[in-house]
Amino acid sequence: MLNAEQILALAPDAASAKAGSQLATPGKWGGLGISGEAMWGECQGSGKVPYRTQIDLGEPAFKCSCPSRKFPCKHGLGLYLLRAGQPGLFSDGAAPQWVADWLDGRKTRREKKEEKAADQSPEAAAAAAAQARKREDKREQNIAGGLRDLQTWLEDLARDGIASVRERGPGFWEGMAARMADAQAGALGNRLRRASGLCFQSANPDWERQLSAELASLYMLCQAYTGLERLPPALQSDVRALVGWSVAQESVLAEPPVADRWQVLGQYTADEGRVRARTTWLRGLASGRWALLLHYSTGAQGFDVPLLAGTEFDGALCFYPSAWPLRALIRDQADTRPLTGAPPAPGLDATLDDYASALAVHPFLPAYPMLLDGVVPGSAGRATLRTADGRQLSLHSSFRHALHLLALSGGHPLTVFGEWDGACLLPLSVRQGERLYNIDTEFSA
Repeated sequence: MLNAEQILALAPDAASAKAGSQLATPGKWGGLGISGEAMWGECQGSGKVPYRTQIDLGEPAFKCSCPSRKFPCKHGLGLYLLRAGQPGLFSDGAAPQWVADWLDGRKTRREKKEEKAADQSPEAAAAAAAQARKREDKREQNIAGGLRDLQTWLEDLARDGIASVRERGPGFWEGMAARMADAQAGALGNRLRRASGLCFQSANPDWERQLSAELASLYMLCQAYTGLERLPPALQSDVRALVGWSVAQESVLAEPPVADRWQVLGQYTADEGRVRARTTWLRGLASGRWALLLHYSTGAQGFDVPLLAGTEFDGALCFYPSAWPLRALIRDQADTRPLTGAPPAPGLDATLDDYASALAVHPFLPAYPMLLDGVVPGSAGRATLRTADGRQLSLHSSFRHALHLLALSGGHPLTVFGEWDGACLLPLSVRQGERLYNIDTEFSA
């Protein structure tokens, strides 16, 4: 059973979380019940007929008779929060018919999907594979043409210099980003939009260096994709992923799993147009291995995996193919609980050595996890961290919580976790005493 923080992490937005919390009171509900599969209740709204709310505990999945288009709605969140806070209000027993019908329907749909996959004839499977290859070949042609245009665009920009890019306005970038979307390389379009944002950050004195590094990385990526067959197989997977090719989750989950006690050390959400992406960083307590989880949500739908910074779980992860594997999927997860101990920090020199080793095999690595112990924030809110031996680390220009760090520190050493880009650190969480604070920096594409 999830705790209150994990339940609220399922909310599609802050307004739903607040409204759901307000509904987690006994006076709002009737007919509360729970079985091994589901929980349910009826919430009295403004109309005569109460809203019927039900939760499939296996995923969890939500259904409510209210007209809300958010998922989960405030009633689903309120019901789940009420169960977490006052479990004695829920009577054990068989689900009422309206809940049983919903559960049966979900089970039937799952079985039909599995049967369809299992009963596909060899001829149908071969035809489907041929169609998939045809679509893949067409996309390869589209991407190749788009990358040629992007490479020419970058070469023109290099000749003109980046000093004039602010005068060209956002339309200069949006045109090429749209071209990448047309070429089915939307991931590169998103990177161009983020790069354009650097041009107009008037308070960022480092924007030229950051923009130059990003444009150089994009140019290298174009060249790498053009000569893809000459790269090692693992790096080929990285280049294809950065361009926008996806890997089926089934094939990832077929990889050998890595079992450990996984500690959730940082998390943030980025808005990418209609899609929100949630990045979660884990570290294996025994193996010391880092893992990156990506989850996506569209519209008002919440994230389907309730992970919360400052917790840990026993489980197994499967890693995506990569020259330096970081991205992973959860294969098994059990016994989620608050962190039971401080994660060991390897030290700055060891982390930088690991980062150098990673870049040697994966030169397109966008960010690297960095856990630092015994660092002190710069005084007066300066965007730096000072290590125990007096070295200074610059914080990323997008970081807006330097004073918050200083307040948590009070001038004393902290443990800070964040993403390192080779020049700056973007802090994502801070550990003070026995508590981990997740900063949850918001980004926009």
